[in-house]
Amino acid sequence: MQWFRLRPTFDIELNDSRETAMEKISAEAMRRGKSDQFMVFGEYGEVHLPESEHRLWSPHLAFYFHTHSDHCRLHGRFAPRVHVWTVVWIAYLAMIFTAFFSAMVAVSQGTVGQYPWGWWMVGGSLAALVAIYVIAHIGQQWSADQMHLLRDRLEEILDAARIETGRKE
Repeated sequence: MQWFRLRPTFDIELNDSRETAMEKISAEAMRRGKSDQFMVFGEYGEVHLPESEHRLWSPHLAFYFHTHSDHCRLHGRFAPRVHVWTVVWIAYLAMIFTAFFSAMVAVSQGTVGQYPWGWWMVGGSLAALVAIYVIAHIGQQWSADQMHLLRDRLEEILDAARIETGRKE
């Protein structure tokens, strides 16, 4: 099932050293010129889709170089754009806040002998948390084609920068 096959993170083992890979990717970024689709900031970089291809759930690909067991690796992560990510986290926090304080109200209601209707709000908040999680995964499935496109663009950039890759994970 595609739901479980999509991986928001991946590692690519590089044959170049970290410093060499960073120099090569920076040179490739300079060669391509200023772009809103490919940016490099030291050991960190991002690959974005053109504005014309953006959908509400469109991801971007962030990557950075790190050393692991004397080998350089490129660690990539797909993530929603910042404004979408912010809305999702605000919704999560609002539901957690609502569940916590509704539980406090329900316990207080039970303590004073009133009907503890606060538990209904706790249940609704927890159901909303599950709904947000499911919607996020549905959005991830809808953006699978764009995730593959971004990964292919990263591979093209690495090839153009002549960064030698080893085993892919």
